[in-house]
Amino acid sequence: MKKIIFLLAALCSAFSYAQESYKHEPVANKAEYYAGKYNERKDMGDLLAWAGKFEDWQNESGLYASMSTSIMVPYFIQNTAASDIVWLNIWPTSTAQYKGLENWLVNGGELMSKLPVTNSQVIDTAQWPISAPEGEGTIGMVRYSDCKLKEGVSGRQAFDAYKEFAIAAKEKGDNLGRKMIFPAAGGTQGDYDYVYSLYANKVSELGEASDLYWAEINGSDEDVALNEVVESCTNSRMYSSKNIKASNN
Repeated sequence: MKKIIFLLAALCSAFSYAQESYKHEPVANKAEYYAGKYNERKDMGDLLAWAGKFEDWQNESGLYASMSTSIMVPYFIQNTAASDIVWLNIWPTSTAQYKGLENWLVNGGELMSKLPVTNSQVIDTAQWPISAPEGEGTIGMVRYSDCKLKEGVSGRQAFDAYKEFAIAAKEKGDNLGRKMIFPAAGGTQGDYDYVYSLYANKVSELGEASDLYWAEINGSDEDVALNEVVESCTNSRMYSSKNIKASNN
């Protein structure tokens, strides 16, 4: 029940916040996760070729300029057979997202029929970005964890703690992206309040950030403050990631 109440509150407030005494204001966005397996005799090359056609199709309407897309491949994960890839679309608002979905449902049937992947799970989420990495890379890496807050702690309190931690970590040389993610429709059920995303534009930077944390950030005031609001983070899984399309925003 706690999870249901938390998610409803987070989603309802994601785009309209009451005036409260928080230090940082989340700027929410939306994201769609499509997890699937390749069809018979299909592989990443086929998917990338399809992605090129998909981008050409998007350009016809102009509705997808604000959407960014990446493809993730399971790497460190409990069940590598569960999916071959995860296709991720990120939108700035629900309005933009659902205009794009409407156009896809009305006009995308022919292209959809040629998709070389069969999806097994599709998840609609709201996201609160905490930090973003600088620079670009060809192959990145992302870690997701299912997290619970301590009793009586709100999502906004946790966001403030994460934000302060990210600012302090950046001063030490950290260059990672972080998000609090709130799965809604299609999300996997479980005893967690949100999904925490930690990501890098380059695979090597995730390793460097881990060493930096243990050498210079662990035990800092911001680290202690974050541990005071987060009860636990479990079920960590990691994916390599490749950017397919950047937004024009």
